[in-house]
Amino acid sequence: MAHYFFPHLVVNGQVTAEHEYTRKHDNFLNPSWEDGAFLNNNDLRCNKGSMNHRTEPKTYRITAGQDVVGFQAYAGTDGLYHPGPVQIYMSKAPGDVRDYDGSGDWFKVYQLGHRDGSTADDAWLAWKKRQFTFKMPAEIPAGQYLMRMEQAATHQPYTHREFYTQCAHIEVVSNYQGSPSPTFKIPGVYNRDQPFFKYDSWAQPQPTVCPLPGPAMWPNNNNLNKIL
Repeated sequence: MAHYFFPHLVVNGQVTAEHEYTRKHDNFLNPSWEDGAFLNNNDLRCNKGSMNHRTEPKTYRITAGQDVVGFQAYAGTDGLYHPGPVQIYMSKAPGDVRDYDGSGDWFKVYQLGHRDGSTADDAWLAWKKRQFTFKMPAEIPAGQYLMRMEQAATHQPYTHREFYTQCAHIEVVSNYQGSPSPTFKIPGVYNRDQPFFKYDSWAQPQPTVCPLPGPAMWPNNNNLNKIL
């Protein structure tokens, strides 16, 4: 049970049914292995085969600045058994999210790293947790979105990574008229020259800092290292 996926959308403490609002993918409990090619693969968005299931989930209506939303891992596990950061990204669909492939702009709204001074397994804030929720910022434009959960495990030898990803369908109700920043593409946000992918979890002595992947969060750091 060391592997997991994130089939449950969570809204205001309510855990929705498996894949009721999340896109099923074809990896089940298995991770995607970063073999030098995965970071440039469209499967990095919502996982392998997810587009084949794009019309199956419903779309949950979320109020920006009010609702607490996130994901819960597969209920057969007690929590995440691999060290590494958790991140949640969003991408606005040009129309119906059920038709959207995630090829547009993305931005980051949530991130969990590790406690200061240690990258030991139990120093990662996601260690043995299975629910990850945050308050949807008020600064999210109205529309339908893919909301993407990601954990990148750091436990592999040297600089290899395992990725666990899943997307949910949400519709944001909002009066905000601005635009999130920075935005980026997936794939495109990561490359193996970035510090996170050079971090060696097997180095001796063990590093005390692991640089977190990806750009800054929108609209601020309020959702950094916080579990609601």
